[in-house]
Amino acid sequence: MSAAMRFFLNRHKGIYVWLVCALMVSALLEALSVGALFPLVTEILGSKQNESGGRVLSALHAALTSFPVSDPVLGAVVLLVALVTLKAVTTLCRDYLTAAGSAQIVCEVKQDLFLRLLRAPYQYFFDYRHEELSYRLTSAPRSLGLTLLLLSSLVSQGVIILAICALLFTISWQITGGLVVIGGLMYLALQDMAKRVSHVVGRQRTSALTREIGVVWEYLAGIKEIMTGGTGSRWLDSYRKEGEFLRTLHVRDGLWQSVPSVAIEWAFFLLVGVLAGVQHGMGQSGSTAVFPIMAVYAYAVYRMIRALGLMSAYKLRLASQSSDVELLYRALQEEFPEQKTSGRKPVCFATSLAFDNVSFRYPNRSDYAIRQVTLSIQRGTTTAIVGQSGSGKTTLINLLLCLYAPTEGRLLLDGEEFSKYDSKELLMKMGYVSQEAFLINDTIVENVRFGHAGCSDADVEAAGHVAHVDEFVRGLPHGYETVVGARGMALSGGQRQRIAIARALVRRPEILIFDEATSALDEVSEAMIQRAMDELKNRYTLIVIAHRVSTVRNADRIIVMEGGRIIETGTHNELVASRGRYSFLMASSLA
Repeated sequence: MSAAMRFFLNRHKGIYVWLVCALMVSALLEALSVGALFPLVTEILGSKQNESGGRVLSALHAALTSFPVSDPVLGAVVLLVALVTLKAVTTLCRDYLTAAGSAQIVCEVKQDLFLRLLRAPYQYFFDYRHEELSYRLTSAPRSLGLTLLLLSSLVSQGVIILAICALLFTISWQITGGLVVIGGLMYLALQDMAKRVSHVVGRQRTSALTREIGVVWEYLAGIKEIMTGGTGSRWLDSYRKEGEFLRTLHVRDGLWQSVPSVAIEWAFFLLVGVLAGVQHGMGQSGSTAVFPIMAVYAYAVYRMIRALGLMSAYKLRLASQSSDVELLYRALQEEFPEQKTSGRKPVCFATSLAFDNVSFRYPNRSDYAIRQVTLSIQRGTTTAIVGQSGSGKTTLINLLLCLYAPTEGRLLLDGEEFSKYDSKELLMKMGYVSQEAFLINDTIVENVRFGHAGCSDADVEAAGHVAHVDEFVRGLPHGYETVVGARGMALSGGQRQRIAIARALVRRPEILIFDEATSALDEVSEAMIQRAMDELKNRYTLIVIAHRVSTVRNADRIIVMEGGRIIETGTHNELVASRGRYSFLMASSLA
């Protein structure tokens, strides 16, 4: 058993201990049920008990004397029904334990995976494609559940084979030994070949399903551009290509899963036929005393072949699912870098927020995104950060939002390093509004609340009033209970941005960060958002990244960045008068 399977099974050892007990009892009753045919056939034919059938068959026949019935045929029926009933009960117990253990483990694994996403560093979501993460949370856990069910069934059939094989050895160890040796060699040869194919198919299926999810993600994310461009056929072709590849893999895997069981069944019955012919040639087939033994032996062999065929199919299906199980195992074992902002000091923003000689380099990059940045932002002021794309503006905000930790230097709040504060409490002091507002397919009130359960409807409406959300909500038939559609497609860009501002305000932050919040809006929407920002100016500490003059003109201080460094600071008038880089940005309409 692989380390991955041991890892998942160890989550609920108790259930699987009971399951093993149920499997053993069920297998024993399976073998005894097969053997119980011997006294029934013997009594129906009126044959004398033949001791050559072995101890087990003789013991079952002798057990008829313990039944309080005068008719031995009726006693044999009662014995058979009793054993089959007990087997059915233990089989139900086995199946319940299998389903309960599998469902519990899958449920816990899915929750653990999502919890890990909540705890993952920001860079983690750039190291993996979204379709890969989606596959881990959806398709891969289903494969784990199927694997656990198959593993239980595999062990069950294996124990049944051992129990029936033991019964066959008590009847004729010579014939059984020959069958086991020949059949075992054939099984191992075919199984190894088919397992290799199924394992390769499993890995190819995982990759194909991941790509298929990626096609769907891309199509849904770019639905507007795709529909207006009339290019949907490209994604249809990609989706069809992956679907055809998956169909081929499914057929190939299904065929190979059938090969071992079909071949083994053919070989076993060929051997049984040969042995029956040999026995007939020896003149023993006409004896009625031998017939019950032959009948039980033949049925036991058939039952064993059936179990062997099922076990073979289960093993191959397990091989095809193994890549997903290994994927989940690696995901749960993956170590995250320790977060530096993990202190416990209460957050109180009284005077300033500062970058102290901060440099930062993104993971797997050799060049620095920002270098030796020293900047102090006083409480209650508005600071604008401008610069061309790639100058380091967004990196400053990412550091401020604790998405990354500085490679060198320190971030300070009232003179204390960020690492001394609780990161969650620190972020609650900040409200963030991005260039493109992310809205969920829910009501406006839930989009403003955005998972903060402590925010009442009154808090939402108060924040909406400040952000001018209520100005357009009043015209909607359901007001704040209006559903905005996927990604807010039912609203305009300006309306989405106002909801984003209300979302930032409802948390009662002390610092508001506007990251290109007006760059994608028309002039009317920009003026509305700018009015909201101006009204917030004297109530919050504002940090604004922008390209337009109208957005930064009234800032208390403007920071000009280039090549990851601060090259100019001052007010709008001061920087224009200096005729430096800021003047060039203004003149070229990049600010």
